[in-house]
Amino acid sequence: MARVLMVTSRLPWPPTEGHQLRSWHLLRALSRKHRVTLLSCLRPEDVETASGELPAAVTRLAFHHLRQDRISTAMQLASSVGGRLPFVVHRYAGAELRAKVAELARDADLVHFDMLPLMACADQVPTGVPIVYNAHNVEHVLLRARGDNESRPLHRAFLRSQVDRLNRFEADASRRADLVLACSEQDRAQLVDLGARAAITVPNGVDLDGNQPGMGNEDGSLVFVGQMGWFPNRDGAEWFLSDVLPRVLARKPGLRFTLVGKAQGLQVPANVAANVDVTGFVDDLRPLVQRASVYVVPLRIGSGTRLKVLEAMAFGKAIVTTSVGSEGIDLEDGVHAEFADDAQGFADRILALLNDPDHRAALGREARRLAEARYGWDAIGDAMLPYYDRLLAA
Repeated sequence: MARVLMVTSRLPWPPTEGHQLRSWHLLRALSRKHRVTLLSCLRPEDVETASGELPAAVTRLAFHHLRQDRISTAMQLASSVGGRLPFVVHRYAGAELRAKVAELARDADLVHFDMLPLMACADQVPTGVPIVYNAHNVEHVLLRARGDNESRPLHRAFLRSQVDRLNRFEADASRRADLVLACSEQDRAQLVDLGARAAITVPNGVDLDGNQPGMGNEDGSLVFVGQMGWFPNRDGAEWFLSDVLPRVLARKPGLRFTLVGKAQGLQVPANVAANVDVTGFVDDLRPLVQRASVYVVPLRIGSGTRLKVLEAMAFGKAIVTTSVGSEGIDLEDGVHAEFADDAQGFADRILALLNDPDHRAALGREARRLAEARYGWDAIGDAMLPYYDRLLAA
């Protein structure tokens, strides 16, 4: 049983956000064979959780308090304009966090950095101790897309100024790691192009026991799950509200659309507002998803594997998604989900499903079967662990 140091950008439990879900389930997989020390960057809202009972998956917990005040953010912003590191990395490159990584890594047989910015501390790991980098996304690709879609001139200029810095940092991190975990085959190929010496696909998964199909009492509504602080979610929700939903309401004026997740200032257009319910964060999204007739994934930007799609599959929902929304998941159009990339096509697929309960049910059954066969977290962990064993044995 080896000693693994896992470094995360946030406390991974309770897993309420996409990156927490991946981090938490990889942590649980590692703990099946190894003693895991967890070093987490602690946000103010996680302090109470960190002081509570330690999960069985964690042998030891250490943490670093993240500064998120305006002064520190302004300093990081200024440094990123004239310095070497990209803005998203500065928060994780401070002397205190680096010292904690150095201290804990001295007693580790392997160090797992969970998310790109944490690789700023990779030089604190002793020579000979293998490093695993868990790439939740190909970050510079996302940043470039965000800059291209930013309408405010100053914001757009800043974002574009960061792309090359982030690209260089991501390439350095990929080359430095002894093993890179990618969420999808598309991401793996891009990370290899950046210089990753060894990269494998470890897809995102889903809790099959915790996310079960409902009892069939659907209400004819639509649902989308995603917090609006994540740019691809916000872009997709805004596109759906402005371009897709009006086309659906023209045919079904009484339809309801529920948007589940932190809204963070999302503005719902006035012409559809009467039909839209924005819940904000909810402790349990299962009842809201189970009662909906169609689960929509209107993403136009992104990388990795969409945890929201996997959850919808486990719930046995009829899904309408863009091709971007389904990347990294082996969904077949018309069998496991319906695909559309333009607004009219997306609306047409929704309307067809609302009018065809038999096809909705068939899509849901096949989506659940695929989730059971390919995307349970236990099976994903079983496939991943031998790669850690090889690094530890080298």
